[in-house]
Amino acid sequence: MSTNTEESDYTKITIGVIITVSIAIVIFGLIFDLFGSVDESASSFQSSSYLVFAWRILCLSVGLYAIVFMFKVGPGNMMVVRLENNQEELLHPVGIEKFVTFSSWTLLVNVLYFAIASLLQLVNNGESSEIGLLGKLQVILFVAGISMAFLTATVVRHIILPNEVRNTRVHSHMFLFHEQIMHNFAAIFLAVEMILVSPNLASEFALFGLFFGILYISFAYFNAYYGSGFFAYSFLHPKPKIAPIFAVGLASGIAVFYLGLWLVSEVRQTNIWLSGITMIVWTVLIVQFKPVMTEIDDD
Repeated sequence: MSTNTEESDYTKITIGVIITVSIAIVIFGLIFDLFGSVDESASSFQSSSYLVFAWRILCLSVGLYAIVFMFKVGPGNMMVVRLENNQEELLHPVGIEKFVTFSSWTLLVNVLYFAIASLLQLVNNGESSEIGLLGKLQVILFVAGISMAFLTATVVRHIILPNEVRNTRVHSHMFLFHEQIMHNFAAIFLAVEMILVSPNLASEFALFGLFFGILYISFAYFNAYYGSGFFAYSFLHPKPKIAPIFAVGLASGIAVFYLGLWLVSEVRQTNIWLSGITMIVWTVLIVQFKPVMTEIDDD
C-alpha cells in the first residue's frame, strides 16, 4: 500500500519540470536577446495624449479601489486543496489571504502596469529618449498583464462559471466588484490600452508569459509548503501523475494567449480596422458581468 503511494507521488518530477522550464526560459531569453527586444519596444508604449493619460489614471484608480475593496468586503469563498491529503476544503479568507489566487495576481499586475505607465507619462510627457528600468518593466507588465487577464477571463467564463451552473451552485459572489475587475475589466482595460497606444510587440515576449506562469506556480508551492498549507487550485497539487503537465500548461497558456494578442497587433500593421474589431470581439466573447443560473442540459 505504501509502495503504491510512493510510486504515485509525482512531486519531485513536477518540481523538476518546473526547474527545467525555468532554465529553458533563461536560455531562450539569451538566444533571442529578449531584453534587447524590450528596449526596442519600450518607446512605443510612451504617449503624450491626454486621453491616454486619463485612461491610465482611470484604470489605475479602479484597480486600486478593487484592492482596497478586497480588504473591506469581508471573508471570501475559496475552494482550496490541502497539501497533506489532496482534499478539497471551503475556506473563507480575509484581507491579504485572498491574494493567493491567479486572478488576484492578474489584478496586481494590471495595477502595477497602469501605475508605471501613468508615472512615466507624467514624468516624461511622452518623450522616449530616457526610458530606463521603469520603461522595460512597463513592457514586461503589459505583456504579462494582458495575457494573464485574457486567460483568466476565458477560464472563468467558459469553464468555471458553466461548472458552477451545472452543479446548481449559487455563484453570485463571483460578481462582486473586485471579482468583476479581476475577471472582466482587467482584460477590458488592457485591450483598450492596446488599441489606444498600439505598442510594438514581439513574438519572443511570449517567454514572459511562461516566466510569470512559473513564477505564480513557484509562489503557490512556497505558500503551500511553508505558509497556508493549501493550493488555491486543485491542478496545482504536485503529487498526481498529471501535475507536471498542468504546471507547464498554466505557464504555456499565458504564452499562447500572448501569441494570439501579438498576432492581432501584427494585423494592425496592415489593417487597423480588422485588428480593432478582432480585439473587441475577442474581449466580448470572454467577459461575463452577471450570473446565469439556468441549468445546462447535458443531454
